[in-house]
Amino acid sequence: MNNENTQTVLIVGSTGYIGRAVVAEAVNQGYDVIAVTRSPAKEGEFAGAEVLVGDVSSPASIATMFPRKVDVVISCLATRSGLPKDFDDIDYIATLNVLNAAQEHGAEKFILLSAICVRKPDLPLQLAKLKMEDALMRSGIDYTIVRPTAYFWVFDTQTEMIMKGRPGYVVGSGEQAVHNPIAREDLAEFMVSSITNTERKDRVFVLGGPEVPDNIVSYRDALNMVFESLGKEPNIKSVPVWVLNTLINITWFIGLFSRKIGMFSAFLKVTRYYLVNDMRAPGYGSRTLKEHIMDTTRKIDT
Repeated sequence: MNNENTQTVLIVGSTGYIGRAVVAEAVNQGYDVIAVTRSPAKEGEFAGAEVLVGDVSSPASIATMFPRKVDVVISCLATRSGLPKDFDDIDYIATLNVLNAAQEHGAEKFILLSAICVRKPDLPLQLAKLKMEDALMRSGIDYTIVRPTAYFWVFDTQTEMIMKGRPGYVVGSGEQAVHNPIAREDLAEFMVSSITNTERKDRVFVLGGPEVPDNIVSYRDALNMVFESLGKEPNIKSVPVWVLNTLINITWFIGLFSRKIGMFSAFLKVTRYYLVNDMRAPGYGSRTLKEHIMDTTRKIDT
């Protein structure tokens, strides 16, 4: 695209799976981009953007992220640990700190990456994101909130094992929930183009990938796509639901004494949520999961 846009866009959560794509898309659309990272970036890591190191958990540090007039803030912040307190600290409190700083420094718009799962809240992650959504809606700043469905990487976790000849695994039938996952490039394009799209002002968007057969899938469907792309006969093993539930209960108890196990237990809870709840959403973009899997297996194979 490379249009010359005069606005300055500050992006927090730049090092995340979606954040990196958002930085690249904002640069591509010609914005003056400030990418905030937790540690110094490698040379060329955020080509075309100014990189600032900052700690979003510190209001004093956040203040230094506004070296000049910032017009738009895009938050892709999300905790990577998975404990209830961490969700609240990052997905709510830290993000709220950024919002407050954005308003104090005269930003005109705030774009928030949320998640589709908040529409049926059951976990600390969802509650933290809902609190942040509410704070943003009440803030008075122009906003766009994006609630994407599952990302492609969710279905990547077993690809390398399958390539090594191991079976794929599902919980129960593997068909309890259906998704139309979205490519991070398509999601990034939607978020950045929301800067100038007046029809997206002060609105919440639930967003999925293309609503076509190659992208409307259960977890079992996704594994079958992996086997198909490798030219292998499907070899899928089923883990009973009660085994997952028992593992969650055991790791939750051990997690009271071990942070690492507690994080694993929280991860399992999120996994179970996505396994049993449909994540279909209005379609956007063009890239399908099948295309992604074919590209992934090709890259790994070479």
